[in-house]
Amino acid sequence: MGEDGQGMFEVPTGGTGRFEPARLTQARVRLGVSKTDLAAEVGVSAAAIGQYEAGVNSPRPEVLDRLATSLKVRPGFFGVGRPLARIDTLNAHFRSLRSARVSDRQKALATAALVWELTFALERYVKLPDADLPVLAAGATPSEAAATLRAHWGLPDGPVKHLVATAESRGIVVAVRPLREIEAVDAFSAVIVDRPIIITTPRRSENVFRHRFSTAHEIGHLLLHRDPTAHSAAVEKEADEFAAAFLTPAAAMDAVLPQRLDLAALDRLGRTWGVSPKSLVRRMVERGRTTESSARRAYQRLAMIDDPRADPTSAYLGETPSLLKKAAELASDHGVGVSALAEVLKLSAAEVRDLLGDADQRPVLRLVGGGD
Repeated sequence: MGEDGQGMFEVPTGGTGRFEPARLTQARVRLGVSKTDLAAEVGVSAAAIGQYEAGVNSPRPEVLDRLATSLKVRPGFFGVGRPLARIDTLNAHFRSLRSARVSDRQKALATAALVWELTFALERYVKLPDADLPVLAAGATPSEAAATLRAHWGLPDGPVKHLVATAESRGIVVAVRPLREIEAVDAFSAVIVDRPIIITTPRRSENVFRHRFSTAHEIGHLLLHRDPTAHSAAVEKEADEFAAAFLTPAAAMDAVLPQRLDLAALDRLGRTWGVSPKSLVRRMVERGRTTESSARRAYQRLAMIDDPRADPTSAYLGETPSLLKKAAELASDHGVGVSALAEVLKLSAAEVRDLLGDADQRPVLRLVGGGD
């Protein structure tokens, strides 16, 4: 299909089509805008916004245009005829359980839904890897799950060289979203219409070791906690145990961990295995190489010497997700560029590039002397 061709999800009537109430909720929640604030911006009552979202009334065309402008989408975004992922907070795993409000989680899920919609749109033109996660035996422990996944994915004993690329090659969509979108919830994961999706933030991706552990943690959720379940500290602990066992298998660690707490040796070992020295200290406790009290002192020493500016891994971009971006490049090679995807999704081209993780590299023009 060319840039101007008829899309799969074109709305057939009037440019905007019939009104889909859930689309208004999705766009509003994603930006974190209250009904009252949105109503004031578009010149209607808050009750009217509530009626639009409940499907009691539909906005007039001129109101629809103002809603689109305020919520940074095209008017056609609110039309019916496109797949709409309907997920709630019970279907996702969030790391920051205590600080995240329900509204923060809903905002994050609205972003995840858009990532899924982009993935779905791309799959019309590009065959993405099928999701490839094994079904675990009932009652499998995190360590058993890690061993099962390594065997299922055919990973050799030793470090997982590029965890994000490995996950993406098995059909897991990984996206790094800006802090303004999901700062309160940090990393999270969900399965949306059979597609596993992991969302992380720059906070987790600024250091490759933290990003890898966070990604492994979310893979653990996708494997161990498939059914909707109550979120708890125990569930998060299981995901952490899975991440440690997957990245640093016990048998391998028994062979390479030092016999005593040697932070320099752990630093070298961590760079080989792609994990932090802190993670290896925890592993030494678990493998009976040191005590909890010694580990606490080691954590204190690590905190004192931690200097992200001096850490060469801080600038390493090797774990950057690339699945969606490469799929979009392949689609473009076959005549479906970003503008066509934007038309399908009823978003701006800039928004689609942002979802693809394609940062705007253009220099920023700043005007001076014109302000107050």
